[in-house]
Amino acid sequence: MKRYIAAIFAGISILVSCEKYDTIKTVDKDFVTNYEAFWNMVNENYCFLGTAYGNDKNVDWQAVYDKWMPIVKNDVKEEYELFNIIGKSLDVLKDGHIWMESNFKFYANDKYLYKPDGTKYPENFVKGLVQRLYFNYNGTDENDYKGDKSFVTANGFPFGMIERDGKKIAYIYHGDFTKEFAEADMVALDPLVKKADALIYDMRNNPGGSGILAFTQASLFYKNKTLVGYDAFKNGPGHDDFSEPTPSYVVPSDKYSWSSKPTALLTDRHVYSTANLFACIMKQLPDNQVILVGQITGGGGGLPMSHYLPNGWNLVFASNILLNEEMKNIECGIKPDFEAEIGDYMNTKKDGVVETAIEKLLGIIK
Repeated sequence: MKRYIAAIFAGISILVSCEKYDTIKTVDKDFVTNYEAFWNMVNENYCFLGTAYGNDKNVDWQAVYDKWMPIVKNDVKEEYELFNIIGKSLDVLKDGHIWMESNFKFYANDKYLYKPDGTKYPENFVKGLVQRLYFNYNGTDENDYKGDKSFVTANGFPFGMIERDGKKIAYIYHGDFTKEFAEADMVALDPLVKKADALIYDMRNNPGGSGILAFTQASLFYKNKTLVGYDAFKNGPGHDDFSEPTPSYVVPSDKYSWSSKPTALLTDRHVYSTANLFACIMKQLPDNQVILVGQITGGGGGLPMSHYLPNGWNLVFASNILLNEEMKNIECGIKPDFEAEIGDYMNTKKDGVVETAIEKLLGIIK
């Protein structure tokens, strides 16, 4: 239970201020003072600046200071200019767990959605597409998944059965980790999976949620209590100053088990935070049990925590680090076993990621 509680850090149960923008108190508005404080906060507390645990962000944080501090000193005249410069400074970290709020503006880092060459990762998921193409849903409301071959659980998880080459492949879509498969959902989902030869677990476009649910969902697929990772917290000003890593375990469900069903976990770049952790946990299972199909996930391997600038702005970034079973951080995403793109679904009438998953699963269960 202790490990489950520690795992909550991976979710978006974030330790941020509940103060509204208009109640943030101003203490010191000096632009140089605030940029200096901002840079030092990140330099001493952000967990992905060093080289520990295989960190590969390769960020030169000193170069960021050298670039922007002279501009702050000589050119910044208004608060919004300082806000924008801090935002540009944070962009280099490419971390969706970073944001900042003032009494007049909000910043959120979305640079993890872009490739090193500056181009954006292609969209690899269309809401409701699988239901329309594979389950004969012909409605106009994309939030209504009900077709003649698919249904929705009590908590809103779309599911259905795909038949191909004489085999039955169960399909379940899990769009966020704010909800788990409750007992009312399992009444529908467990019989579906039990009847199937294999399972497609579609997690595309899942931004995360409660970290503990990654472990709860993974318990359906594990046969034995298994070490699946570690976490460590920044405990000093040095870039590689961390606490001793603490292990995390998955404990099998004592009521349901899907471990006998070959499973394809569908991922894209929007799989983030807790969903990224879940992908990491699932990837550790044998290849004949679980495969990842789609794009590399978005990452998000830390717990966002609040820090306040002298002027009262709330700056949020990660001060802990999530590690896999080999003590390597998962901040930059989990690579799929088989890359796949959604493709020209308007003409092919197929979802390329689902088709790749079906092909690979049929190869396993033949």
